[in-house]
Amino acid sequence: MSDAVKIVVDDKLVLGEPFTKAASEFKARSPGKSALVLGSTGEVGREVVKHLMASDAFDKVTVLARRPIEYTGPNAEKLKQKPADFENTEQLERDFAGHTHAFSCLGTTRAKNGKDAFYKVDHDYALNAAKAAKTAGVEHYSNCSSNGADKNSMFLYMKTKGEVDSEIQDMGFPRVSIFHPSMLLCDRKEARLMERAASYVMPLLDYVMPGKMSIPTSTVAWAMVNNTFKKVDTPVAELLTNKQMLDEFKKSQ
Repeated sequence: MSDAVKIVVDDKLVLGEPFTKAASEFKARSPGKSALVLGSTGEVGREVVKHLMASDAFDKVTVLARRPIEYTGPNAEKLKQKPADFENTEQLERDFAGHTHAFSCLGTTRAKNGKDAFYKVDHDYALNAAKAAKTAGVEHYSNCSSNGADKNSMFLYMKTKGEVDSEIQDMGFPRVSIFHPSMLLCDRKEARLMERAASYVMPLLDYVMPGKMSIPTSTVAWAMVNNTFKKVDTPVAELLTNKQMLDEFKKSQ
């Protein structure tokens, strides 16, 4: 699989005792749960897959992606792969059927693919997937959005993210969680010029304004998966900020 995306869970993955304890308690409290990951070949999506597989909290983890995944790590027998077709809503509903949890990490950039392609992925595909998940009976929908997302923004990126956040929250999921990370820190193979430049500036800005400017993709994934383990007795729609994700991760270490 020359075009396969490699996902490896090794001793570099930092979970923390509170995470592993919460995963164990979740599994005991809610046996038979299954998760589906959208955008599993992207920077955040790959990390979500790692944390889900390492947690051993779900009986099945399905990745919906256009490229195959080559996984190395624990619980490999639980990982299922399906080809993604975000324009076929009926197929999406069949893909989501039988899954209790969904993690959406879909996203591209206008700079990489142009305005129309960006909107199609980040808006149309994201909402097609969320609607299919709701129809299929998904209990908890977690969406990785962006800091500054605002449906009333004059900027396309923030406006699009805000529109999707708003619509997902209004769909009526028993539980929906929206995550607003700031600049994502990772070893991106396709790092663009501005991203490379920002990576040198971010440590200084993070020092001046701690918790607001950036966050590692691994920490976003940790927060998304760890949040799933929390016991919630009533329907809830929640928003987790960049600082909240960082603070919770640091407290667990």
